[in-house]
Amino acid sequence: MCTVIIDFDPGRAWPIAVLGLRDEQPGRAWDPPGAWWPGLGDGVRGIHDREAGGAWLATNDDAPGGPRAAVVLNRREDLDMPAAGWTSRGVLPLEAVTTGVDAEDARSARSWNLVELRPDGVAVTSWDGSSLRSIDVAPGLHLVTHEGPDHLDVPRVHRWRPAFLDVPSPIGPLDGATAASWEPWLRTLRSTTSVPADADEAIVRVDDHDGLRLASLSVTALSLGTDGAVLRNARLAEPGRLPEEFVWE
Repeated sequence: MCTVIIDFDPGRAWPIAVLGLRDEQPGRAWDPPGAWWPGLGDGVRGIHDREAGGAWLATNDDAPGGPRAAVVLNRREDLDMPAAGWTSRGVLPLEAVTTGVDAEDARSARSWNLVELRPDGVAVTSWDGSSLRSIDVAPGLHLVTHEGPDHLDVPRVHRWRPAFLDVPSPIGPLDGATAASWEPWLRTLRSTTSVPADADEAIVRVDDHDGLRLASLSVTALSLGTDGAVLRNARLAEPGRLPEEFVWE
């Protein structure tokens, strides 16, 4: 199950920093960040799921009201399939950064948490199969998992949130003058691999769930400011295991 680390500091030039671990079936094909949805506008980019056509994470530099980003995480509820079939959760980030999430799509998908990011705010919306709930997230550092933000009863949050709190957060994009500011988070991420990938406390994970094997497939670094989003992604050649050197796309 995915893990997303967020730092929100409204006083920074780049208020939003996100480090995302995407967990998915290793055989499911996907594409690196790009403008895979030309019908949604030139500013929409993201990580493209080839099977369903949606996005795990999407950004839009041209969104009404300013740049925004969104990322979807699975929840654990086992829901009954609607008569019309499931809506892919991958439509939700794309809707979030363009028109806004459609309520019918939201309720006809398997359970989810959606993190919506703007330079002036962060919100997490959850669908558990019975109700839609949305909360605004305060400035500071947060770990979001299948349970939502900062649930300390989730072992990986309890174990590793203090470690991320103890190091400086990135102050800008993972390139140019601010690239080095990502090193404390990346070192901390590497330190989490001291536990096995199938351990409850693992962030870089291999997870058997509902008869499926899910594993961490990529690491995403996102910076969001008033001028737009800078998105970098590193594919893990071996699911559930960090490479010696990240190759950023």
